[in-house]
Amino acid sequence: MSALLTKQRLGFRLHAVCARFAGIIRETVTANPELFLPVFLLFVWQISAIAVKPRTLGLALLMTLLLLVYGYRVLGKTPWLRRLGWVSPRQGFWFYAALAGVASGAGVWSTARFFHESLGGVPAPHRVLLASTSGPMLEEMLFRGLFFWLVFELLNRVGIRKVAALIATVLLIAVGFAFSHTGRTGLSLYTTILTGIAFGWMRAQSGSTAAAALMHAVYNLVLSSIATF
Repeated sequence: MSALLTKQRLGFRLHAVCARFAGIIRETVTANPELFLPVFLLFVWQISAIAVKPRTLGLALLMTLLLLVYGYRVLGKTPWLRRLGWVSPRQGFWFYAALAGVASGAGVWSTARFFHESLGGVPAPHRVLLASTSGPMLEEMLFRGLFFWLVFELLNRVGIRKVAALIATVLLIAVGFAFSHTGRTGLSLYTTILTGIAFGWMRAQSGSTAAAALMHAVYNLVLSSIATF
């Protein structure tokens, strides 16, 4: 009898410890999205990059879904996220971002066909997942988020007018974005610069890095679909 009571007490204590630990994790995740979101994003990006086997791909899909839900829920939650532009876009720009992504993908595909350039082989499923979710999200938070804010603030502080500073920021970030993709030359490099300008334009017009990430994701998905079919 005493042994049973001891086991029950241990069970209650273990349950209390687990509940407390879960509460601490939940509070940390909720209270510090500016820290948890980039870490979670990098984790999902890495999982998606190596998700060759079906079981790993299933895990990557689940983690990606959780990332998208969490990323949406923390839009504009802290001053740092607002500084990076991780906020809800202006009215209607979720739709415009998706539409612009389709248009950009179709434009690049048409240009490649006109110049008889290849878009590459059929991508593996995990590459499509990476290119249409965590990959664009990571790149946009870095380029149209952090770097965009840094360059724009610097140009403002040296006395350049807002409109001129915005245009210069979009162009400089687009060039940096293109050259960060190693191995791209010729037409591929130029189209990457142009799409970088388009993503920057979306960031500036919508006021949201998240809208630029959606446009980037749809763009990549369109090109992946064209290569697949």
